[in-house]
Amino acid sequence: MGGWSKVSLAKLVVLQYDWKTAGTLTTEQTALTTDKSKTTVNNLTSTGRVIITPNNNTVAIDLRFRGGSDGDSNVINLYAMRAETTADHYTLITTATLTTGTQTDGTNLFIDTIDNSAFEKWGDDIVVMSDGANGIAHIELNTHGYSHFMICATTLNSTSLLIDWARV
Repeated sequence: MGGWSKVSLAKLVVLQYDWKTAGTLTTEQTALTTDKSKTTVNNLTSTGRVIITPNNNTVAIDLRFRGGSDGDSNVINLYAMRAETTADHYTLITTATLTTGTQTDGTNLFIDTIDNSAFEKWGDDIVVMSDGANGIAHIELNTHGYSHFMICATTLNSTSLLIDWARV
């Protein structure tokens, strides 16, 4: 029994990521239908779409929304695209109705209710946390290896809709 055993110890760490403002929607954008190419999306008015490009190896992202007056209702479409090439196309993954509550960040009111029950094509990997009681609602979704996410408002009853995101 004269030998040494090699033991490896690993420490699991959960990283904390800060919220980043991805952009602000101030104009409505008609839902994309037959042409969802990267070129088409890039040519949309910048006030009508927000594009989020998480770092490589991002497993999931968290989205929250701010803006408008208490009770405002806005409808967003969330699209995803896998590749950076101009030949790639976005695919619609969910449509969600957002309702503004009264919790404030000091300037803007947070969305407190999110309903994506009308259309969700992302499997079981979209989680909506929504209390409807003036808290902060948010959407967490697995990226499934997609590298680009685009959000547009097909109905914008608020003056503006700010979109924040964080890695999960």
